[in-house]
Amino acid sequence: MRPAYLRKGSSHRETMTNYYKVQSSFYDSTRWTFLYGRRRIVEQLNISPGQTVVEIGCGTGSNFSSIQKGLENTGRLIGIDCSAPMLRKAEERAKHKGWTNVQLLDMEYGKEPVTRGRADVVLFSYSLSMIEDWRSAVACAHSELRPGGTAGVLDFSKTANNSAWFTKWLAMNHVLADRPHQEELHRLFKRRTYLKYEAWAGLWSFYLFVGTRRGE
Repeated sequence: MRPAYLRKGSSHRETMTNYYKVQSSFYDSTRWTFLYGRRRIVEQLNISPGQTVVEIGCGTGSNFSSIQKGLENTGRLIGIDCSAPMLRKAEERAKHKGWTNVQLLDMEYGKEPVTRGRADVVLFSYSLSMIEDWRSAVACAHSELRPGGTAGVLDFSKTANNSAWFTKWLAMNHVLADRPHQEELHRLFKRRTYLKYEAWAGLWSFYLFVGTRRGE
């Protein structure tokens, strides 16, 4: 694997880098306790060998194994994150597994597509709620996809039954669960799957969305 880091400095990028400087060392061993549905969202994407998959906010690459089940180490798997410590973990994972189709980009996503509209799949897995300019990121993901390409989003959502404490805890960890992501996703993409879930008796909620870019 040959990593390709694109370094674009910003205050938000620095915040994420500093936040995950320590978190990256134990991220994978703790996040399974509340980041539910990650395997299911990848399964819903129906990834095939030879495709180009872009994961935005890939973190340590914890979804890569599930994605590679579809790609079979072919095509392209582009992981994007604005935290260098997390990307180093993703790089270690790819090297350990012997994956040769992985490219890692250190950047804030949302200004322009990285594949110039050639991606088959774009994935946000608990990352959209952490992206500062999330509307630009969703619009960019739409442009990233070829007509008929698939967008998948898995993230927190906020309902009246959710714990106020947990919502505040998420915000302290740079996660904003009350943004209208779902409205924008339904506007831009043709819905294929849309599911809502509650976890721990309603302590928090999350949603799974899969849609396609309409043919043009």
